[in-house]
Amino acid sequence: MNKRPLHPITQDHIDDYARDGVVCLRQMFDAEWIARLQEAAKAVQADPAAYGSAGPSHGAMISISHLFRSPGAFRDFALHSPAGEIVGRVIGADRVQMFHDHLFLKPPLSPSVMQWHADHLWPFTGTMIPNLWVALSPVTQENGRIEFVAGYHKFCAETGSRFGPAGDGTFSFPDFESERGKPDFPFTFKTWNLEPGDAVLFHVDIPHYSKGNDSQDLARTGLAMRMIGDDAYWCPREGLMPVQGLDLLSQTEGEHPAPCPELPVIWTRPETEPRAFTRREAQTA
Repeated sequence: MNKRPLHPITQDHIDDYARDGVVCLRQMFDAEWIARLQEAAKAVQADPAAYGSAGPSHGAMISISHLFRSPGAFRDFALHSPAGEIVGRVIGADRVQMFHDHLFLKPPLSPSVMQWHADHLWPFTGTMIPNLWVALSPVTQENGRIEFVAGYHKFCAETGSRFGPAGDGTFSFPDFESERGKPDFPFTFKTWNLEPGDAVLFHVDIPHYSKGNDSQDLARTGLAMRMIGDDAYWCPREGLMPVQGLDLLSQTEGEHPAPCPELPVIWTRPETEPRAFTRREAQTA
């Protein structure tokens, strides 16, 4: 099982992510990793409650999170696969910590739709709060590939727009479906068909959506890995997703989360390489 990306992270990957808030990364994980995760996903499907916490979309589809907290394939993948390095090199981090993972298995003919949303309920502020969605099955238009509004994360950053407890309670997305195809809409809709071993990396503030699975026989299975980099800071608010095992409201707002068993370091930039990140305090001093 590969510990380094199968293909190098390129400047195009870095530039695409910075511009669009989302980038497709082809064939970064070897067949052995994917086969092991596919078998683990079948075990979760058979007994979801034994493996983690049910997400809000659990029901018509399998939606189970925090699988990496228990020994097994998901923990091994989080700690020993190249996922952390892939993310760190794309987002320009020197250290990457694991927050939580989330398995999504949308069975054939599942009506489960994920409406347009962004992952604003994470308990962090900053820019390095990415989501790496790893395909464990073929992903197509028919079985519910994910669609993104490229570049919208910049609007959120420029206007300080966040949903719910981390925002001012007034922000909401426009009706993206009504904007589709309008020549004056300033953003681009992006999506990709994926094969097992492909991944999509996207920013916490980018809107994304997936329809139900219309396929007669092809489940859509993906493992989302939520991580934090150097420019991520505690946002202790009621109503935000907690870090299991930590008291969110006792954390210091604006402080970078210290590594701990609940937020383990999964990649550190080698000392032989120049630092990629300058801390916020130094930037604003």
